[in-house]
Amino acid sequence: MPQATPSHVSGSENGTRQSSEVVRHEDLLALKDELGPIISVSHWRRADCCDAVVGNEAIGWVLSGLIRKSFILENGQRRIVDLMMPGDVFGLRTDDAQFFTFEVSTEDTLTAKIGRRDFNALVATRPTLYQLFFESACRTIARLETHILVQGRTTSTQKVASYLRSISRRLSGNQDIAVTLPLSRYDIADHVGIAVETVSRAITELRRQGVIELEAPRCLSLRDAAELVDLPDRR
Repeated sequence: MPQATPSHVSGSENGTRQSSEVVRHEDLLALKDELGPIISVSHWRRADCCDAVVGNEAIGWVLSGLIRKSFILENGQRRIVDLMMPGDVFGLRTDDAQFFTFEVSTEDTLTAKIGRRDFNALVATRPTLYQLFFESACRTIARLETHILVQGRTTSTQKVASYLRSISRRLSGNQDIAVTLPLSRYDIADHVGIAVETVSRAITELRRQGVIELEAPRCLSLRDAAELVDLPDRR
């Protein structure tokens, strides 16, 4: 995948908030103006590899757009580990850049990063900064726990229904409204761990049952899925 050349932008050129679930997103946006040059902001295009955000053990976060965190198997297959949306922090593990690859999923994606040395120096004098990143880490754990429950569903139709509910509620801020998915069926397959053909069959079955309505190929509304979806609400 091609490596983008990050273009540094001012703190005012950030994206809009996509979900009320993100951790105090406005505070993360304000870090650029507050901390100045130690925060680096970069602009990316869809399909760009943005491993550089967490290079040299730096810590990054998403300002707008969506980033996929993936693991590439020895046979070349991709497994999506996590999807980062605005407000999500990544690179908290010092070895993230060694084991995982990060790829941009949407156009006009903005990321910010701070060097780990600068971060460690700041948290001692700015407890609110530590709190922001701590809350984001807790959200990441909760998100991955929910995804484990998605993968543990019995049938592929249940897996896809649960996955679509989880993603839709992240995008809509827990509101039951139509959302446009910023990922393909191949992405869904790689994240859930099933074949893309199985994802397509499951979506067709969910439409037949009236569980989802597709207003466009990626724009969907999730209807009553109580019998298929059994996941905790992450408010």
